[in-house]
Amino acid sequence: MVWQHFSAFLRWPTFDYVDRRLYASGLKFEEAVQQLSPALVRGVDADLWRLPQGTTELSLTVAGAANCVGTGPAIRVLLAMVRTAASIEPHYQPKEPGALPDLRPVDLGPVTAAVDVAALNKKVTFAAFALGLHEPCFRGGSHNPEDLDWTLRYDRNIRPFADVARVDEYWRIREQVLGPARVEADNTPFHKGQDPVSALVPEAIPAISIADAESANAMYVTCMLHPLIADVAAVRFNVGLYYDAVRSAFQAVEHRVATLIGINEVGERLMGIALGKPAPQITVTRSTGSSLESEQNGMQFLFKGAMGALRNPRMHGPDEKDARDEAEEMLVFASFLMRRLDIEDEQRVAIASGP
Repeated sequence: MVWQHFSAFLRWPTFDYVDRRLYASGLKFEEAVQQLSPALVRGVDADLWRLPQGTTELSLTVAGAANCVGTGPAIRVLLAMVRTAASIEPHYQPKEPGALPDLRPVDLGPVTAAVDVAALNKKVTFAAFALGLHEPCFRGGSHNPEDLDWTLRYDRNIRPFADVARVDEYWRIREQVLGPARVEADNTPFHKGQDPVSALVPEAIPAISIADAESANAMYVTCMLHPLIADVAAVRFNVGLYYDAVRSAFQAVEHRVATLIGINEVGERLMGIALGKPAPQITVTRSTGSSLESEQNGMQFLFKGAMGALRNPRMHGPDEKDARDEAEEMLVFASFLMRRLDIEDEQRVAIASGP
């Protein structure tokens, strides 16, 4: 169903779409998705106690696509993209410190000998881009759905994939890059677990001794990061690259804001343009009454502060180390900002849907 929707509209379906289609055919989403695993589909928490938001896109990994009919051309082009990026990366000269190389449709010309030329049409290459966008060999990207133009970013982590020619080769290297813990989690089927909030509540509250009085003030919380933050930060964080994970997370926030307002700007200036007075170009607020202006000002400062205090030092300063605990807190903050950007997407979908 996910692939059929993408093939027809060249965009991934939302959770609402898939959920309603399944329900209309007599299936519950939770029951259907428990036959799969996170290694196949993105956009769903492994623990189904919290379902995706209605506008969350459900997309496929390379393995998910490989299990669908009609995906062969897109997968072959994707593997050619990976090889091409890996051949370009060692020779890339950045225009500014920290800039990542990117792959564009024009770069695919030299690979036509290895790929059926008939497969290199805009729709197939756009499908290949959509499959590769959140794969660990790439570092995100951008696209223009109107003319099917796209860009994929990458870094030195593309190197292990330099010679991949088949899906099984790609997937084997992918698992080595992600590491055994992530691979095990991805291959565990989705399951309906216990709400982690209620799971933390004990059946009986024990007496607190004097020795434990100080620790009684501690509070531990759990949250699921926004998928767009998890996609760029999880691999880095899991291998101990906390500094890089935080940098990538706030780059993702920055890129999404720039894409939403359609300008080529960065950092604090970008956030000022997008969220500044007199009329913010995007909506990241929930207030509707007298508190609206206050929330607008505050959210502008949060986004600008995130760029100035967290993104910029990691883009332009010397590479340092972040403590794991503080990196977790910064990733949660990036996730909060990304979820606020969901508000703008939801409004755009509502307007496009009409009355």
